[in-house]
Amino acid sequence: MAKTYSVEDVLKMITDGNSSDIEQLGEDEDEEWTPARIEEHPDSRDDEEEENPDKDNDEEAPEIPKDKTSKQSGKSKVERKEYRWKKKEFEAPSVEFVEPVEEDSEERLDWTPCQYFKDFVTEDMLQEIAEETNLYSVQKNGKSVHTNAQEIEQLLGMYMHMGLVQMPNVRAYWEMATRHPPVCDVMSRGRFQNLLTVIHFQNNLSVSEDAKQDKVWKLRPWLEKLRQRFLRIPPEECHAVDKIMVPFKGKSHLRCYMPGKPHKWGFKMWGRGGQSGYLYDFDVCQGGGNLDQEKSDVGAADVVLKMTSTLPAGKNHKVFADNFFTSVPLVEHLKQRGIYYVGTVRTNRVKNCQLMDEKELKKKGRGSLDFRVNQENNIIVRWSDNKAVNLLSSFVGVEPLGSVKRWDRKAKTHIMVPRPAIVDTYNRFMGGIDLLDMLSALYKFSFRSRRWYIYIWWHTITVAVINAWIRYRRDLEKLHPRQKHLPLRRFQASVATALTSARKVKKRGRPLSSPEATPAPPRRRKTTELPPDVRKDGLNHFPTWETRQRCKHCVGHFSYVFCENAECIFV
Repeated sequence: MAKTYSVEDVLKMITDGNSSDIEQLGEDEDEEWTPARIEEHPDSRDDEEEENPDKDNDEEAPEIPKDKTSKQSGKSKVERKEYRWKKKEFEAPSVEFVEPVEEDSEERLDWTPCQYFKDFVTEDMLQEIAEETNLYSVQKNGKSVHTNAQEIEQLLGMYMHMGLVQMPNVRAYWEMATRHPPVCDVMSRGRFQNLLTVIHFQNNLSVSEDAKQDKVWKLRPWLEKLRQRFLRIPPEECHAVDKIMVPFKGKSHLRCYMPGKPHKWGFKMWGRGGQSGYLYDFDVCQGGGNLDQEKSDVGAADVVLKMTSTLPAGKNHKVFADNFFTSVPLVEHLKQRGIYYVGTVRTNRVKNCQLMDEKELKKKGRGSLDFRVNQENNIIVRWSDNKAVNLLSSFVGVEPLGSVKRWDRKAKTHIMVPRPAIVDTYNRFMGGIDLLDMLSALYKFSFRSRRWYIYIWWHTITVAVINAWIRYRRDLEKLHPRQKHLPLRRFQASVATALTSARKVKKRGRPLSSPEATPAPPRRRKTTELPPDVRKDGLNHFPTWETRQRCKHCVGHFSYVFCENAECIFV
């Protein structure tokens, strides 16, 4: 047992120049000090030798500190399979799509546009936003804004009306010269702007530090619930995985720059969309991953694996992506799950593949091509159009060879250029996310806010309207093929009117004062008809007596009684 020393003993040892303090301290030690180490189990070495009988026992592996093992394993190169590419015939597999169990469309026979929208943005989701907004307003300002789910619905409806009739700023909708009744008659400007400043989605005080590692943790509950609502719809056969840009030029650690996009600055999101433009799955890009995490053998294609993880396996779905994601290991991963792939590919990701040089293809003329097939029956095709393009596929090759019209500058006329089937297939099914981007830019109003995640939230509202419209069109084609569907503009207007008016009690106040004389109301009433959600909500339907006019529902009949709110006539 080691002897203990007092402070006086230690001082005497130090002042005494004939003896060393280290010697004095070590005199009473019976055992020599050795660094502590973890004792191994006596059978662990024997088990290791049995598992590795071919290992040379004379060579000892160097010990690696525990704090460096994860970093070194993350930086180590992943062993990849070598593929042999040969010019041989491509055997196209059987890829007949297995149709999923479809929803009962007859249940939605009488659904209104607002009901389609509320199937994605539910009452529970809006109620949670109202509760978190009230809590955040107390934390921020010391008093609650006392909002509810119905007022949040009105907020969304006003946003949709603003997208249909866009003005330079928000204040213009309430100014006398430019006021817009579908917006300014629903809510006062002060109340609208106050709600925008405190709208919230998660309690800041109840989030753990681990959850805050997620850079969009403030919006994560909303994103996850909306994503689950989107995934409820049976998937189509063909899906495209691509980037989605949410325009934003403010300050944020997630803002990125993409020069090839119409909106170069903004937030980048990953999305998987069908050929119709429906967005099934999405996530916000948060930059580079963890350095301690081991590298995947598919690289950037991890995004495709994540987006397709929600697709059912063995149904022969087809996935399309650009050269940012495409690699041979990705194609093999998807093929193991019964998912086939087509995408453009970069030449540095296809090793040991000797395709014809681009200059040689150009000498042969437009439409010339070259291809190679590997031992896993994957084909890469190089096709020369204006420039050479490389495509990698697991289910479609060169045949059947088609043709496409191109303009010949020398002959100054149109010519027919041979085009392989893989190019035609890629062009037809790759545009799902691009179609969604085009639709979302049509009727979207851009709010300015200091909170960067609000921009992502408004974009998800726009996507929810588009998904509801696509689902409405899909049901209408099944139930009423000859009936013409509503365009997106009228569909969004119907949803906005229902959200701002249905089941809402209008607040009556003093009429607006104007120096001009109020003109007499015209005798002819408006012919616009409100959505059924408003006409049948059972609120504020007061009959009024006016001069006799034709009934808009009955042929050859007249009526004196009108509904003040919903523009309906009581015969």
